[in-house]
Amino acid sequence: MPKHDVEIRRYLAWRKKVRGKTIPVRLYEIIYVGLVMLWSKMGKPPLKNAIYNFIDRKKYSEHLMSGQLFQKLIDEIKANPNEDGSGYYLSDSGEQLTHKDVEQLEKEKNTTIQELFTNNRVGRYQVVFRFCELYQSWALAKKSQQAEDITKQENFEIYPELPLKITR
Repeated sequence: MPKHDVEIRRYLAWRKKVRGKTIPVRLYEIIYVGLVMLWSKMGKPPLKNAIYNFIDRKKYSEHLMSGQLFQKLIDEIKANPNEDGSGYYLSDSGEQLTHKDVEQLEKEKNTTIQELFTNNRVGRYQVVFRFCELYQSWALAKKSQQAEDITKQENFEIYPELPLKITR
């Protein structure tokens, strides 16, 4: 099995379990994961090539510009209400989201879709790059925090980087 497959699998396992994601980070993560998977399938080309391929695909408009992937996340969250009805339980991370959090997620989804919804190729590139950069910044800070606290170490924190590095 190629090394990048192992790195990506470790990352995917870590991202499910990690706690403390902000509402925007949950949406940016969807974009980052999609880009990572395409980048891996393409054989790890330069970042610029991967992003342009990502934004030119039919799936970009079908899944991101339409909001399908974001709505899928929201539907998965809503499918797991707390027993007391106070919110929703995320089984992977053990976190709980309130009804207010889900409302904010809906609002952020709409804002994110507005930014992604452009026919301008350069604009699409910039938005995807920025969202991935924001996600990467959060994830690296979280990994650094976990590496310092041995009681909170998960699986992926021993690797100081993400599989795909978003750099200018």
